[in-house]
Amino acid sequence: MSSQPEIETLKFKLGLSGTFWAKKPEFTVLLDGKEVNKSAIEGASDEVQYVEFESTLVEGEHELVIRLTNKTDLDTFVGADGKIERDMLLNIDSIEIDEIDLGTLKWSKSLYIPDNTAHSPMKECVNLGSNGAYSLKFTSPFYLWLLENM
Repeated sequence: MSSQPEIETLKFKLGLSGTFWAKKPEFTVLLDGKEVNKSAIEGASDEVQYVEFESTLVEGEHELVIRLTNKTDLDTFVGADGKIERDMLLNIDSIEIDEIDLGTLKWSKSLYIPDNTAHSPMKECVNLGSNGAYSLKFTSPFYLWLLENM
């Protein structure tokens, strides 16, 4: 007799903000490669907005991806001294799954992969400064993954 894989429904709440001086960051949220939200930061610079969705997941590995999609070289202003004076960033301020704030796990378990292959992937990056994908891999059942990684 074969056992069926466990299924669980999880609620996601992502706190995102943009740091910008002109154009607002646009982003796409994907879960296991499927788009669940495509939007832009709506509020003022550094004001957190929330993206919420629910998903039914089967037991196994899953991946939450948050992509910055609209940054160009013109969104970064470099002063005469060579220092960045104004920039556009997409900030991942918080990630809650089933009303549990992942806290430092959103940082320590992440990988940021810039679209520009001249830049190396970065671990522990929650402030996206170029177009690319923030990735957080986790497993279901979620509570077991949480206990193993706290």
